[in-house]
Formats: sequence, C-alpha cells, structure tokens
Amino acid sequence: MKFLPRALLDAGPITANFLIKLFFQHRLILSFIKRDLATRYLGSTLGVLWAVIHPLVLLISYTFIFTILFRPEEAGGRYSEHFVLYLFAGLLPWLYFQDTVQRSATTLVEHSNLIRRTVFPSEILPVVIAGSNIVTHLIGVGLLVVVLYFFHGLSWHLLLVPVFLVLLVVWSLGLAWLAAALTVFVRDTSQFLIVLLILGFWFTPIFYRIEHVEERLPRLAFFLKLNPMTSLVKSYQDLLVSHQLPDLWMPLALTGFAVVSLMVGGIVFRVLKREFVDVL
Repeated sequence: MKFLPRALLDAGPITANFLIKLFFQHRLILSFIKRDLATRYLGSTLGVLWAVIHPLVLLISYTFIFTILFRPEEAGGRYSEHFVLYLFAGLLPWLYFQDTVQRSATTLVEHSNLIRRTVFPSEILPVVIAGSNIVTHLIGVGLLVVVLYFFHGLSWHLLLVPVFLVLLVVWSLGLAWLAAALTVFVRDTSQFLIVLLILGFWFTPIFYRIEHVEERLPRLAFFLKLNPMTSLVKSYQDLLVSHQLPDLWMPLALTGFAVVSLMVGGIVFRVLKREFVDVL
C-alpha cells in the first residue's frame, strides 16, 4: 500500500494504461463471461431460461402484493396504478449494482489458486462479473419493456436507457475493483459491504419517490440526491415509465461519479495487485 500516494499523482496515465490492458484481454474476458453464465445454470433443466423466470416471478409477486394485498397511495390519498412498474424499473439498476459489487468483493479470494499459481490478469474477474450481469440485466429490462408495451405504452425515451446503463456499469465496476482489492487484505470488507448495501437499498428511492421525501423531509431529500443510485433509479423510472427526460443534473452528476469511481477503483486495484500473491 506504500505505492498508493504516488500512484494517485499519476491517476490519468495509470487509468488509461489499465483500461488499454483490459481492451487487449477482451477475448479472455468474453470467454470467462460465457463460463460464468454457464456455471450459474449448469446442470439445470431449463438452463438460461431461469434468467427470465427469476425477474418474471419477481414482477408477478410485486404486482400481487402491491395491487391486491397492499395498495400504496400517492400524496393526497390517491392510489398509483403504475406503482409496480415504477418499483420494477427502479429495482433493475439496483439489483445489477448490488450483485456486481457484492460478488466482486469475494471473487479474488475465491480464485486465489488461479492467481497464486499462474500469471493471471486478476483485474478481469470483476469485469467478468459486471459483464455477466449485463446479460441478466438486459433480460429484466426486456421483460419490463414487454409489460410496458401491453399495459402502459412505450415512448422514444427508452432509447436513452443504454446511456444510463453504461454509467451504471462504469460506476459499479469502479466500486467492484475497490471492494475486490480491499477484501484481499481485510476479509471483513465483504461483510461490511453487505451492511452498507442493505442501508443503501432503503436510502435509495426505489419503494418511494424522491418527490415525496422533498415535500416532507427536504433535508433528507438533499442527502438522498447525493447517492448516485438515486439518479440511476430515477432515470430508469423517468425514461421507461414516466416517458420523460431525467433532470439535466442527473446524467452530469452520474458521469462525474462514474469516472471518479472507475479511476479510484482501477488505481487502488492496480497498486494493491502487486501484493495479492503474498497475501492470498
């Protein structure tokens, strides 16, 4: 870790070299992504269909709960008939973020034998998880689009979703690199991360709208907006369900957070990588 302060001074070149190296390893990354997807569904009768069944069951469950058992109300006591669609649209980016960061935290430890015995580019392991999760994320988005087509309607705004997906991936990957590197040295990192993700879930406006918080607790709403996932969740909901463009500050703030996350995560991982073999 003694190399870290010096590395931070050369953040630009280090990050550029790190990303260029990843580009030249794209074939290996794609191979590991296929392997990761196969491992998830290996031996199951339905195979990759489970990637469709899981979000479908989630959508049906929430529809039953929030349209029959419990009907959430908008401000003024009026039920929002599109609440389930907002909920599912907000869950999609959160589930991608959560699974990518949480699985990446332990991936180096789980592949310690591979890292110790060969000259292996360990930095690709979080990238593989992020890439594998893109597949399942797109299946969930596709399912939501089908539901929206039949029950709510679509608009041209959904064409902008890939922009926010890229920001989601970059933001998540930076934190994934950081979590993976730190867990090698402090094994409690993964457990601490679970606690943070639980808190982050409830302090991200998925089950509630940020507008309602602004009306009742404006100070809390200010801090919620500092959470990058708030902008990602709100952007998905605006584009897919509300058929409107997100506020301009959201993509601008997200771009800043994503770039900083990628740079910090990449630098920390590259510097600490020198000591992985000794610690693992």
